[in-house]
Amino acid sequence: MWGQRFWFIVTAVLALALDQVSKLLILRYETLHVSRQVLGDALRFSLTMNERGLFGMSYGPLWMHYALPILAVGFVIYLAWRSPDRWFGIGLGLVLGGGVSNNLIDRVRLGSVVDFIDMGIGNTRWYTYNLADAFAVAGVIMLLAHEFLGWGKAKPAATAEAKPSSPTASGQN
Repeated sequence: MWGQRFWFIVTAVLALALDQVSKLLILRYETLHVSRQVLGDALRFSLTMNERGLFGMSYGPLWMHYALPILAVGFVIYLAWRSPDRWFGIGLGLVLGGGVSNNLIDRVRLGSVVDFIDMGIGNTRWYTYNLADAFAVAGVIMLLAHEFLGWGKAKPAATAEAKPSSPTASGQN
């Protein structure tokens, strides 16, 4: 059972660390609301501070931006400890690492979430996001693929096929 938990913990710590390091670098080297092209117009870094929730939407009073993530963290940890396999644990680790980095560390440390990845074509842009968002989405996709497509699920042991009977000792067929 520790195999699944190990992968959950390692994945969560790595996702959280990579996201926080990327945000420290962006805060140090980028200017608020100034875009820098990374891959032409398709990928830009554009530092923004999101004081609201998912996609810039608010989901109630400020205290809910702290309470709901804490409840979600508890639920994800509960699921991880009951994790059926490594794939499921890694998916939950990505969700946890991204969620804690965005919704707890950033909000407590800065009062808002650091977003900087800006993708699109011309004026058609996706919401600005960060690595934590990408990790959380990847984790959810892994969990859905695990549950509905069977990806990463342990294969049941092959059942022994009944072998044809051998000829009788008398040599009759």
